[in-house]
Amino acid sequence: MTEDKRPAINRRHFLIGSAVGAAAVAASPQACSRPAAAEVPHRWIDPSRCIGCGSCVPLCPMGAIRLDEVARTDPEECAECGVCQRSRVCPGDAIQPGKLEWPRTLREAFSNPLVEHKSTGVPGRGTEGIKTNDSTRRYQPGFMGVFVELGRPALGARLREVERVVRKFTEHGYPAVADNPVAELIADSKTGAFKPEVLDEKVISALVEFILPRSAFAELRALLAELSEEVETVFNVSIALRAVPDGASPLDPLFGPEVFRLPNGKVNLGLAEGIARQEG
Repeated sequence: MTEDKRPAINRRHFLIGSAVGAAAVAASPQACSRPAAAEVPHRWIDPSRCIGCGSCVPLCPMGAIRLDEVARTDPEECAECGVCQRSRVCPGDAIQPGKLEWPRTLREAFSNPLVEHKSTGVPGRGTEGIKTNDSTRRYQPGFMGVFVELGRPALGARLREVERVVRKFTEHGYPAVADNPVAELIADSKTGAFKPEVLDEKVISALVEFILPRSAFAELRALLAELSEEVETVFNVSIALRAVPDGASPLDPLFGPEVFRLPNGKVNLGLAEGIARQEG
């Protein structure tokens, strides 16, 4: 019998293999062991049920599943998003949720859209202020909301990278908005330092919110340029500004035509009525 030389299959190979070179995700010793189900502290694949079909492999956003004779998860790379299990693609029901404990529960809270954040009471990474300023009045005239999302697409983010962003903004005098899921991770509000035990946790994405005066747009550009050299994952930045009275967008005068501007297509009927009366 000849040795099977086929490489392990991995979704990350498909997404970014041509850019960084194909390399199979190595399963850790913990992933290869077969502990009792009640003892597993992370999402795992029961080798006694797995038939080795590989259907789960391309579904993992973090490339945390590899296929040898059976599929295995790498707990260090798994973000506990639950995509593999929710898809019901496994014919043997081999994908198991594991018993998550703090701080690993943060992976699920930030990565699984069906799990509620205890800090906000809603699922998802953002807050009501991001969805519609009409309900919160968070972004007042003369100010702008700045949203930094780390980890998407494809790479994910360790919370230590999220901490770098919070520290940088805090250093410039702009602390993170309090009622955001990231805020509960901050141990020192003066520096933006996170609780040390959470730094190695991996999430599909995390979104941090800040409020800056409109006059700080040049400082914001410089600040983001610094972060682009320091943060070791992908991140994107969104900016929210209140429209001027004639309905024009204030983005172009501040940031120039190179900034991508979303159309004013989201309308929340009736939600702004109380605000309009107060500000009219």
